[in-house]
Amino acid sequence: MKSVWFVLLWFLPVAAWPMDICLPTGNDALLRGDNAGFFQPTVEGSIESGMFGCVRNSGHRLHKGIDIKCLQRDRRGEPIDPIHAVADGTVAFVNAKPGLSNYGRYIVLEHRWDGVPVHTLYAHLSAIADGLAAGQAVRKSQVIGTLGHTSNTRERITTDRAHLHFEIDLLLNPNFYVWYPKHDPQAPPFGNFNGKNLFGIDPAAVFREFASNRKLNFADYVARQHVGFTVLVSARQFPWLQIHPEQICLPAQANAIPVAYEIAVTPFGVPVTVWARTSAEVTPEQLRRLPVLNRVDEAEMAQACHHFLERGRAGWHLSTAGREWVTLLTYGP
Repeated sequence: MKSVWFVLLWFLPVAAWPMDICLPTGNDALLRGDNAGFFQPTVEGSIESGMFGCVRNSGHRLHKGIDIKCLQRDRRGEPIDPIHAVADGTVAFVNAKPGLSNYGRYIVLEHRWDGVPVHTLYAHLSAIADGLAAGQAVRKSQVIGTLGHTSNTRERITTDRAHLHFEIDLLLNPNFYVWYPKHDPQAPPFGNFNGKNLFGIDPAAVFREFASNRKLNFADYVARQHVGFTVLVSARQFPWLQIHPEQICLPAQANAIPVAYEIAVTPFGVPVTVWARTSAEVTPEQLRRLPVLNRVDEAEMAQACHHFLERGRAGWHLSTAGREWVTLLTYGP
């Protein structure tokens, strides 16, 4: 196990640049307390339907980002709002073919905020900035595209509902591009930047928090996210441990050997803390059944759009979707 901890230390970030962000469009109504002026509702009309969380289909469907209203239109009524990179970073992925995704044309940028690798996603674009390509560096406030209403869904986004769908995500596994095609031979050519591999936190909450505290530490912010459940997994190495050493809590005893990791997860699938657990903290029965659910916030996870867990006669357990999530998190080719 000593070699495991050596590897983890090797992946500690060399530089932890502080988070410095801006809004992705000129719409700043959020920071003025004007939710109606900021969030674009779905066809059902409630402001909440444009927010993050269990806000779609009467609470049965998760909205993984926020939908930001259009401010500017041309004479034909088409949106022309420029879309800005919210922070310095690198272009991770560009999908220029709207027919391939319900996100339509979309861009994913990669950033490192306070040592944490994070991705921002900009979707339903009508256009992508000329020359923008994967690997290219971008600067905060740089124009990367134009707001639109592109998508490949049957219920198309009408011009009057044009908006930017925006996410702040953590990438679950850098080996997704290997894992997913084995499970879906018809997988679209998005590599790691498929929505199934991107798990997010509420962008509106991040923008509000940063506006009130420009010294906000993103690693601390992630650690403070509400935990919906914890799951015990094998103590073998997996990519998340290497990518997010800031989340790892080592055993109190210096020479203690972990037999499992307990992972604290938001209701929306983002790991926020990883505890290395010893044999004194994990029962033999739990070790035989890994991965196994350990703790649950019942009130939170009972919401209809949280599909990671199910409740049976014997209590809560990982659902099929939850087990797939664990498999993906811990996958190594």
